[in-house]
Amino acid sequence: MATTPPDLAFAFGLPPERAIEYFRSKGYEITWNWHDQWQDAQAKGFTVAKAMRLDILTEIRAEVDRALTDGTTFADFQKNLTPRLQALGWWGKQIIVDSAGNAREAQMGSPRRLATIYRTNLQTAMMAGRYRAMMENVDQRPWWEYVAVMDSRTRPTHAALNGVVARYDDPFWQFFYPPNGFNCRCRVRAYSDGDVKARGLTPIDGKRYLGETWKVEPSTGFTERVATLKLPGWSRAASPDLGWSYNPGAAVFGNDVALMRKISAVKDRDLRVQAIQTINDSASRQAAFADWVTAVLAARRPTGDAQTVGIMTEAVADYVRSKGLEPAQVITLTDRSLLHADRSLHQQNGTALSPQEYQALPQLLAEPQAVLWDVRHRNLLYVGPSATDDRASKVAVALSYKLKKKGVVDEIVNAYKVDADALRNPGSYQVIEGRL
Repeated sequence: MATTPPDLAFAFGLPPERAIEYFRSKGYEITWNWHDQWQDAQAKGFTVAKAMRLDILTEIRAEVDRALTDGTTFADFQKNLTPRLQALGWWGKQIIVDSAGNAREAQMGSPRRLATIYRTNLQTAMMAGRYRAMMENVDQRPWWEYVAVMDSRTRPTHAALNGVVARYDDPFWQFFYPPNGFNCRCRVRAYSDGDVKARGLTPIDGKRYLGETWKVEPSTGFTERVATLKLPGWSRAASPDLGWSYNPGAAVFGNDVALMRKISAVKDRDLRVQAIQTINDSASRQAAFADWVTAVLAARRPTGDAQTVGIMTEAVADYVRSKGLEPAQVITLTDRSLLHADRSLHQQNGTALSPQEYQALPQLLAEPQAVLWDVRHRNLLYVGPSATDDRASKVAVALSYKLKKKGVVDEIVNAYKVDADALRNPGSYQVIEGRL
């Protein structure tokens, strides 16, 4: 394990997903102002300003989720949600005590607020899904163009960005991938090398023109540092709206596939090893996974969602390649596979992991007792001690598994407790690293 984390600026990004999975992955965050959350936390947590009760957020979130899944129109969204929020008392102007303990008048639910909630959440989710799809195709279309809707309603700073072209991994997209504000209608178009040449496009090098400035929200005095872009010939710099100087698609999940692409390109093996270990040891990633497990086990209803559990080490990946397979090195778990592992059969025969053991799967993958090769199934087995008895926790990982809507990953297909002696069969299991 690395004692000093390496400089991972070349590799770090936070993972994105498809639109519905993106929204459903959000944890609840109850805040007074929308800017009470840091930008990456805002992307990870579904929040509505001044919705200080979980029952209110639950109603709003459920209706937005339905709109994403079923294509609900705003008229139906408003019709369905308005009476439920009115029944909960979250409607009209009210005197509310804010998070600082001050009493103030605030606008709760209203048709205008519902319109903003509807448009913002659907646009953010769809653009996050678009970002993931574009990242999966960067080998063919690595050049991205910012596209604004050029009409009278387009904000001047958004209009200024129209036509800006940069490579998918240019730092420009870390701060300017849309949406770049409430009700933003901007999008991104992808091009191949041939497209860029045929259209006579001139990509920018964002590092040369990016800067930062402070913006102030007049009504509250809230200040925040935001990114700026000023190209040659521009009289003033363009910047995202206050609170939107981040990439919603990348901030939600971190693009682990793109991250592995960049790590794999690093020639220094020791640096690759340190980078992977640092990612796997990330406390924030482990905590986010634990929260996801808790939500899935409580709901007991698979939605097709998936989470990254860890990154396969270089040593294990090399062994897999020696068997003629090319691992993705991104190990994921779907909610369906989690519930399959925790099914009643495993519960009844005592082989199911405890909720705490499911939550700790990232730690098990980061520091397993042993990693085995399953000769018959051509799978990996990550093995760790059981937290409740003297048995072992066995985690089976299928390699280069095409997960629907998520691309190729290495997928955890089962996890349960076994007697360690059952794994000490060299004809069935070969030890890659560690010992039983």
